[in-house]
Amino acid sequence: MYFLRYFAPKYALQACLYTVFGLFFLWNTAFTQYAASSQNSSSQNTAKSAFGQALRIKAVGDVLLGSYTPSRFIPPDSGNVFVTSIGAQLRGADICFGNFEAAFAIEGKMRAQKCSEASRRRGVCYEFGTPPFLAPSLKKLGFTVMSVDNNHADDYGADAAEFTKQTLREQGIVPAPKRGHAEIMIAGKRVAIAAFGFSETSHKISDVENSARVVRELKKSYERVLVSFHGGAEGKNAMHTSDKTEIFVGENRGNMIQFAHAVIDAGADMVIGHGPHVLRAVELYKNRFIAYSLGNFLTYGNINVKGVSGIACVLEASLDKASGEFLGGRIIPVVQRDPGIPELDPAQQAITLIRELTSSDFPATPLVIEADGTIRRK
Repeated sequence: MYFLRYFAPKYALQACLYTVFGLFFLWNTAFTQYAASSQNSSSQNTAKSAFGQALRIKAVGDVLLGSYTPSRFIPPDSGNVFVTSIGAQLRGADICFGNFEAAFAIEGKMRAQKCSEASRRRGVCYEFGTPPFLAPSLKKLGFTVMSVDNNHADDYGADAAEFTKQTLREQGIVPAPKRGHAEIMIAGKRVAIAAFGFSETSHKISDVENSARVVRELKKSYERVLVSFHGGAEGKNAMHTSDKTEIFVGENRGNMIQFAHAVIDAGADMVIGHGPHVLRAVELYKNRFIAYSLGNFLTYGNINVKGVSGIACVLEASLDKASGEFLGGRIIPVVQRDPGIPELDPAQQAITLIRELTSSDFPATPLVIEADGTIRRK
């Protein structure tokens, strides 16, 4: 009884104190872990929110689904062969852009009009007229905006040029026309895609002052302005970009560097080039991304896809929605299988080419292109 009377109260008190301290320790540990967990969760949410603020763009170069002329090349299965071969690589962007290197034309009602018979026979002038039943394949591929400012848009005359824009609109694709721009809404923000080229009816890339004026005017009404241009010399000997005017078949095809820098100085957020039918270098100028040529992406028949002419890419770029600055990107390598079916390229030739061309032509540009195609700022 003495033991119980003496020891029980004494050790009961100690036990109680130990219990209190133990509970405090457990609570403090749990609170610390909760706080750390909450802090980590907040960082992840911030990262997701920051990524959510990016305008995600996928862009490709020249697209020719098939043509009646000069030789008849019509793809099987209404063009769905292209959707199967490469469609998955074009999805998942706010904007999916390409250059439509032809005119939609109704066979028997619309005729090729650009070339003289003599130039056709000599093989120095080409006209591309695409059957309109192939148009749904563009929508299935994922395109949302397409330039129709190029040297083949008027191949079948003015009626076909208007019909082309109408056909694209019917597929939910916004055309970027000559001396005009496409307009789209992304998360409540107005985005303009302005088209430039070298034809008489284009905003000419050789007129740098006017090009800058066009962009300045667009910046008054749009949160973001992207620029598409069709220019530069063509072919495997025209892969390099330098600060000089390029002349091809007697035409002034512009000074690509002066043009791209001028429109960015005027407010453009990204510049996308096409026309040389080969890949060219990329550049970061004032934190804005420039792709000088994205090559032949999908050119079914009538366009050479051998060697470097068949190496292309899907360019993926993320721009800050608030500032328009380039955040990062990726080169998805593509190769065309004859007569012009684009597929993922396991050899990743486009990555190698663009890395080499960029290193050669713009050695000081603050970009890093990783071996896997990831593009990041230095």
